[in-house]
Amino acid sequence: MHTCFLVGAAPEAARINVQPGDYIIAADGGCDHLRRWGILPDFIVGDMDSLQSGLPQGVPCRAVPADKNETDMALALWEGYNRGYRRFEMVGASGGRPDHTVANLQLLVGAARYGAFVLLRDNGFCATAITENGELRLRGSGTVSVFACCEEVRGVNIQGMKYPLENGVLRGDTPRGVSNALEDGEGLIAIESGAVLVFWEERAIEWEHCIEPLVNI
Repeated sequence: MHTCFLVGAAPEAARINVQPGDYIIAADGGCDHLRRWGILPDFIVGDMDSLQSGLPQGVPCRAVPADKNETDMALALWEGYNRGYRRFEMVGASGGRPDHTVANLQLLVGAARYGAFVLLRDNGFCATAITENGELRLRGSGTVSVFACCEEVRGVNIQGMKYPLENGVLRGDTPRGVSNALEDGEGLIAIESGAVLVFWEERAIEWEHCIEPLVNI
C-alpha cells in the first residue's frame, strides 16, 4: 500500500523515506523542509503565510484564504484522502506552536474514524490514533503512552507491557496511561469503544497497525 506524506512547517521535521508510488503533499511551509531535502512535492496546499523559500515551479498548488476553518495540515490530509490514500505519514507537525501540535493530534483521531491510518513522526517519537475496535502492535523496548481522546474509553486492553490492563477504562481527564514500558518483546493495545492516542519511541520500537484501511491503492 502506498503512503501519502504530509509535510508541515514546524521547525523540526523528521525526514521522509519516499518509495515509488508514494505521494507528497506540502502544507504551506512544509515546502521549505522538502526543498532542503532536495525533494519535490506532488501537491501544495495552504494559505502560504509560513512559506519562506517560495513555491517550486511546476507543482500543482491550492492556495486558500488565511481566514478559514481548517488548518493547512487538515487541508493536506483531506486532499490525500480524496485522492484515495488511506495510509499517511505526517512530519513537521509537532514541536512548534503547541496549539498546532494539538490540532494535528486531533487529525489523527478524525482520520482514524474515516478508516485512514495516520502516523505522526517527529522529535524522536511516533504517534497514532486507535478508534473503535482498533488495535496496534508494537515490538521492541521503550516508553509507550496511551491517552484517552474522549470522556471515556472502554474495553482497553494493554498486553506485553510493564503495566498491563485488561478490559479497562481510560478517561479523558486522567493521564493514567502515561509512561508505560515495552520491555524487549511484543505489545498490543486494543480498545472496544472511544478513541486513544498512542505515543512511542521511534528509535526503539517497531509498529504494526492491525486494522486494514477501507481502500487500498
